[in-house]
Amino acid sequence: MKPSNIFILAVILVVLGGVYYWISRPEPQPPPEPQYYVWDIDMHDINHITISLPREGRSQSFIKIAQGREFPWFFDDPPRSPVDAERWGGGITLLLSGPGADRVICENATQEKLAEFGLLQPSLEIILTMEDYTTLNITAGDNTPDGKNYYIRAPGTNAVATVVRDWYKVLERLVKEPPYAPEN
Repeated sequence: MKPSNIFILAVILVVLGGVYYWISRPEPQPPPEPQYYVWDIDMHDINHITISLPREGRSQSFIKIAQGREFPWFFDDPPRSPVDAERWGGGITLLLSGPGADRVICENATQEKLAEFGLLQPSLEIILTMEDYTTLNITAGDNTPDGKNYYIRAPGTNAVATVVRDWYKVLERLVKEPPYAPEN
């Protein structure tokens, strides 16, 4: 074979390789949208939790009482009944430190919009008291039409977002099925 033929075949091979590379390379992925948190606090700063279901007239309160390395959460009742550490785990205060929004509905909802989302007569209210005695008042309204999320109002604002149904159901269960520690 002549050197000129080898050169032509090499050029064709390089061109075909370049075309193949150009066609088969993966599409660039768009940068992920930043996660919006409805609120964001350090879970270790929470000292007191009140969760209520106003439409049902039920509530539960919990208080953190540090006792060395023992589990610090108790019911806020006169005997300070212990909370079931297995059921509570580290997850409850993590959930309360700030849920990620599934989507932001509006930044400044009118009273009519708040009523439309069930936030003027909430289905769930949470009051968090922090170590520095500041409080966060959180309200959750109605279930979204698709049943996958709940409307939630960011503390101290009229911003409305949706959070996943499971977040709501875990907190609702603390009131409906209180996590009392098993008796020994």
